[in-house]
Amino acid sequence: MSDKEPSVRERILVAAITCIERDGLDATGIREIAREAQVNSAAINYYFQGKEKLIALALEQTLAQAFGNVLADFDQLRAKGLGIRAAFEALLDELMMHWTAYPRIAHAHFREALVHQRYDGAVIQRVNAFLAQMAPRLAPATPHLSELELRLALSQLWSSMYLLAMMPRVFDPFVALDFRSDKVRRAWVKQALRGLFPS
Repeated sequence: MSDKEPSVRERILVAAITCIERDGLDATGIREIAREAQVNSAAINYYFQGKEKLIALALEQTLAQAFGNVLADFDQLRAKGLGIRAAFEALLDELMMHWTAYPRIAHAHFREALVHQRYDGAVIQRVNAFLAQMAPRLAPATPHLSELELRLALSQLWSSMYLLAMMPRVFDPFVALDFRSDKVRRAWVKQALRGLFPS
């Protein structure tokens, strides 16, 4: 394996992610990815054995980026002395900043569930495993909630987050939710947390 192979492979993977976000999953083809990566189409087949495997790896990578260190980040914030609510608020603020910046990636992750009502995909498994691990971390700060109520509150919160991740401008006619604005994003996060942590 030459030194150039990993960089070409990585370039193709990054190009696939770029194309999915820019054009959407359905409009992302081998030619578009090859053009973005500045390689010929044969290179995609050589490194990934075709578009399907490349797209699967691209989505796997973005899913890992979305969830990879979230629990560890929360635990680090707690270890630095932040309370449970403050640590969770900081975490949500960062997640919303990133998720709403890449709506087509979020949509691609949920495509099977949205289009085909299939709930066995990687993102569904990852979300549910993450929430199952997050709930006990929040429980000490939510003694007013039963375990079921805590799980319901988290599912409500995550539902609204994913809706906005896929469609960040859905409420524009009603309320301007520009998540690029720290002020707006933080106000939304504070409001969203009231179901878990009432004043």
